[in-house]
Amino acid sequence: MFRKCLILLSLFLLPLSVWGSSYFERLGWLDAAQVDSLHYPYQVEAIYRNNHDQLIWHDTEQSRQLEFQLELIEEAGVHPLLGEQLNKLREYRDNSQWYQYDVVATDSLIAYMSYAELAKQHGKDWFFGEKIMQSLPLPNEFAMAGLESSIQSQQLDALIDAYTPDTDSYQALIETYLRIASERYEIVPLYTQATRLKKVGDELESREVLLQRLQQVDVDLFSVDQQIGYYDHQLELAVKQFQRIHGLTPDGIIGPKTMTWLNKSSNARLKMLALNAERSRIWPEQRNTIILVNVPGYQLEYWFGGEPVFQSQVIVGREERPTPVMIANLDSVILNPTWNVPWKIMVEDIIPEVRKDPRYLAKKNIKIIQGWHSNQVIDPRFIDWYGTHPKAFPYRMKQMSGENNALGLYKFNTPNDRAIFLHDTPSKHLFNESARAFSSGCVRVKDADLFASMLLENQGINLAEIQQKGVKPNKSIPLRERIPVHIIYQTAWAEEGIVQYRDDIYQLD
Repeated sequence: MFRKCLILLSLFLLPLSVWGSSYFERLGWLDAAQVDSLHYPYQVEAIYRNNHDQLIWHDTEQSRQLEFQLELIEEAGVHPLLGEQLNKLREYRDNSQWYQYDVVATDSLIAYMSYAELAKQHGKDWFFGEKIMQSLPLPNEFAMAGLESSIQSQQLDALIDAYTPDTDSYQALIETYLRIASERYEIVPLYTQATRLKKVGDELESREVLLQRLQQVDVDLFSVDQQIGYYDHQLELAVKQFQRIHGLTPDGIIGPKTMTWLNKSSNARLKMLALNAERSRIWPEQRNTIILVNVPGYQLEYWFGGEPVFQSQVIVGREERPTPVMIANLDSVILNPTWNVPWKIMVEDIIPEVRKDPRYLAKKNIKIIQGWHSNQVIDPRFIDWYGTHPKAFPYRMKQMSGENNALGLYKFNTPNDRAIFLHDTPSKHLFNESARAFSSGCVRVKDADLFASMLLENQGINLAEIQQKGVKPNKSIPLRERIPVHIIYQTAWAEEGIVQYRDDIYQLD
C-alpha cells in the first residue's frame, strides 16, 4: 500500500507536460512544433517554472548581444543549428512575438554556453573539419547554476561575456566586423585598370573606386589628394600600407595579387573575420613562455616572461604537404644536425633526382644506410636506381651535418608523432618571398642562430661558450624547461589594432 502511495505521489510531482499538452503550450507561448524544435526543452521549462512563468529577456542590449554571438557562429559556418535559432529569433523580434522570442533565446543561450564550453576540446575539428550538425550536450551543472543565478540577478550580459573571448586581437576582429557589416550593403564597384600593372606616374581610370576599396580596410588616406586622376606618391604610400595588411610585397605596384585583395567582397571579409574570431577560442591564452607559429602568416613569435622577445619569418609546408595545426613541446636545441630523410621525401623527391643526376647524393652529402637501427653504409653505385621501384626501396637515407644540410645548423626538437619540428635552412633566399609555403611540413625559421641563442640564454645556457669548444655533429642541448609550441592557422588577426588578412593557403576556411 505504501509503495502504491509513493508511485501516485511521484506521478503528481511530474511536470504537467507529461500528461498532454506542454507547459509552454498551456501558457500560450509556443505551439507544439515550436516546443519540439527546442534543443533543451526540459531544462528550459524548469528555468521558466523557477522564474514563476515570467519572461527573462527584458533588456534589449542583452538579447542583441546574444544574437551577435550567434551571428558570428552562423557567419563562420560552424554550427548551422545555431544559425537556424538565430533566424527564428530575428523573425520573432520582427513580428513582436515576444513570448516565442524569450523561450528560444533562453534555449539558444544554453546551446551557446555548451558550444563555448566544448570549443577548447573539439574546436579543432569544428573550425577545420566537420560542421556541428546536432545539438550539443547540456552544459555542466556549475554552468547551469550560473545561468539560473544570472537570470535572477538580470545579468545575462555578464554571463555571455564570460563565455566569449576577450583578447585584444579578438576585440579588434569584432570591431572591424561590425564596421564592415554596417557598410556591407553599400555598393562599391570592382576596381579595374586598363593595364596589368600600375605604378607611380600612371593614369588611373578608376582612382575614386581605388580609394573606396582602400578605405574599406582602414588604410590611412588623410594625406591622399582626392582630386587628381593619376597615381602619385601619397597614394603609393596608401597602397603599400594595403599590401602590408594583406601580406603582399609592399612595392606600391598595383598588380593581380593586389587587385584580388582590393576586390575582396564585404561578405568574404565578414566570413574571414567571423571564422577567425571563433578560432581564437582554441588558441592559447597564456603568453608567459610559449612559441606561436601562424601558418598563413608565415610568422613565428617567441614569448618569454609575458613579452614577445623574438619574431621571425618562417617557411611552412606547401599545399600538398601542409604544416598541421598542432601542439608540441620544444625539449632541446640540436647543433649541426644530421637529417634522417623521411620516407615520403626519399621516395617522391630524392630518388627521382638521383635518377636524373647520379652525383646528386654526393652533392647533397647524403649517405645510404641499411636502416635506422644500422650504421652500415651502402655504396650507391651498387643500387639499381632504375630497376627498383621507389616505394620498394629497401634502404634509408641520412644527410650529414653541414651548412648544406636541409635542416641548416640548428634543429629545434619537438617530439611528436608527425615528425614536425622547427629548424634552420640553407635556402635563406626563400625568406625574400611574401608567400612562403615551400617546405615538406616542417617549419623553417629565419635567423635561427639568434633564435637558438635566445632560447638557451633564457634558460641559463650560453650558446657561444658551447660553440667555442667545438661542436660535434648532432649535438643535443636539452632545455631545462620545455617550451610549448603552438602551430595555429589564422587567416585574419590584429596587430596593434589593425586587422591583417592572409591567403587561405590550405583552403581550410
